Amino acid sequence: TFDGEDISHLKGSALRRFRCQSQMIFQDPSSCLNPRRQIAQILTEPFVIHKLYTPEQRKDKILELCDRVGLSHSYLERYPHELSGGQKQRVGIARALALEPKLIVCDEPVSALDVSIQAQVINLLDDLQKQLNLTYLFISHNLSVVEHCCRRIGVMYLGRIVELSPAGALYAAPLHPYTQALISAVPTIGVSGREPMVLTGDLPSPTAPPTGCAFHTRCPYATDRCRTETPLLREAESGHWVACHLDSIFTRP
Repeated sequence: TFDGEDISHLKGSALRRFRCQSQMIFQDPSSCLNPRRQIAQILTEPFVIHKLYTPEQRKDKILELCDRVGLSHSYLERYPHELSGGQKQRVGIARALALEPKLIVCDEPVSALDVSIQAQVINLLDDLQKQLNLTYLFISHNLSVVEHCCRRIGVMYLGRIVELSPAGALYAAPLHPYTQALISAVPTIGVSGREPMVLTGDLPSPTAPPTGCAFHTRCPYATDRCRTETPLLREAESGHWVACHLDSIFTRP
């Protein structure tokens, strides 16, 4: 649902309206931009597709977008291959903002960038969220980035959510064994972290997942019930949901 409306069956004008309200920032800034178009044409395209504004108004809009994401106006006449990775990702962010959406899906938006540029882009996304009251759906394998960017986190294993929690609670006290293993593997500098939780076995095929709990083939606490019955998400604490059969998770003092 989006704003209380089921979006899974939208068609026609309703789907078109939803597309204006939800946009996406892609993982690879090089492959998501048309190499045959100048940056000005790329940023103007959303307005053309949705038939918004006059040609003069569109020029003003793309200048505003450049200012908002910290991109020099001189880049508008360049092609994507003439920009750095960080500059191209700023173009991608500007394009996502063009239609003034409420929701932006961020698909690994910094994983293809150098670490120093990652920090700049993350800070930019944070500033834009505060300025424009945006909602991000942030998809990432980088737990350090997720901790910095997200307020609520869903941990997935083989396509299923196994833990859903406020960010602070998840990092302070992860409940699902898979989440515990992930958090214990995060590198730390100068801080004594948790004892690493080493998982054994290979990751099962997502096209043919195991019966019962998909994690049972690698879980050190698996029981016979885990091998036959798929666990449902249950609320272990206020706002903290876990899909696990371990009774100790739900009976903690």
